[in-house]
Amino acid sequence: MFILRRITSENRQLNDCLGNRYHLVLKVENKDEYEEALKVMKWKDDDETLYGFVIYDQGNQMIYCPLYKKSVYFIMTESGKTFANISHKV
Repeated sequence: MFILRRITSENRQLNDCLGNRYHLVLKVENKDEYEEALKVMKWKDDDETLYGFVIYDQGNQMIYCPLYKKSVYFIMTESGKTFANISHKV
């Protein structure tokens, strides 16, 4: 089981349960998939605040979690260990 931990620029911590799998889509590395995610979410990429999405399945619904440049993100295991740091890299 994976958990997405977000630490906002205001130092708030948020955790989302991703389940057993997730899909990381990054703006630069996965341009076509990123643009498709924007269409699904009906968002415009007018500003430079996003750098990607984490996509995961929650029952019958796919969840698109935006990744903001001003936040720090970690994928955690259910035991609380860091699996991956997926924060924006400058």
